[in-house]
Amino acid sequence: QKSIFLELTPLLGPTTLLASNTSSISITRLASATDRPERFIGLHFMKPAPVMKLVEIIRGIATSAGTYEAAVAFAESLGKTTTNAEDFPAFIVNRILVPMINEAIYTLYEGVGNVSSIDKALKLGANHPMGPLELADFMGLDVVLAIMNVLYEGLADSKYR
Repeated sequence: QKSIFLELTPLLGPTTLLASNTSSISITRLASATDRPERFIGLHFMKPAPVMKLVEIIRGIATSAGTYEAAVAFAESLGKTTTNAEDFPAFIVNRILVPMINEAIYTLYEGVGNVSSIDKALKLGANHPMGPLELADFMGLDVVLAIMNVLYEGLADSKYR
């Protein structure tokens, strides 16, 4: 994504806001590829975006209050509910959700339950709309792995390995 923002920056007007829908990459790091880090923000729409109500809004270290307020107004104009997440690896939702998915994969690997029983257990036992393995397929295993790598590299904690 950083290379995209490097290419875009010279083409934009001076008051244009830049936003990334990244699910885990540092907003501060992405903003550093531009000449306007104060006008850069993270808008993490949950998938599928037309159905899910939440948008995580993530400020980079230099994001201005005006950029944040504009991002909130934009998300709310789409009928979304917003929550503020600090610029930490994987933000809020994926920092909690992806390790849970990883644990479901280990549970399957260790033979504690099969795919159907693991998904049913979380759907009915924790009131999740879909099971963790079904969700992993929906997100893409490559995305789940990439987020686990962001968590491991960003937090240097072996539980994310």
